[in-house]
Amino acid sequence: MTKKYSATIPVALLGVALVLASCTCKIKEEQMSQIRQLHTDDKQTASDIQKAEGERARVEKELASRQGDVRQCNQRLSFVQQKKAQWPNVFQDWDPSAPETPAVAPEPETKKNKKK
Repeated sequence: MTKKYSATIPVALLGVALVLASCTCKIKEEQMSQIRQLHTDDKQTASDIQKAEGERARVEKELASRQGDVRQCNQRLSFVQQKKAQWPNVFQDWDPSAPETPAVAPEPETKKNKKK
């Protein structure tokens, strides 16, 4: 009896293997539509990511510009505070007892002869 069972077990295993090997997985129409939808969503997401990266680059450029403006403003503020701390001797080489000279001499008035 053991001889009969020992021969049928490999035959049964071979039969099961053939059945399993001959089965193919077929995609249903619903699954195919889901795959198409996922592909569409993937393309849209990739487009959104690219758009967001472009926006990010633009915002970073704007931020760098604004930070440059802030640095320039802080430099000006520092300059003004430094001069304010030195007040009234802001101009070290200025002599308050020296006579003032006008920057531009006024032009003498010229009279025009009127013809009658």
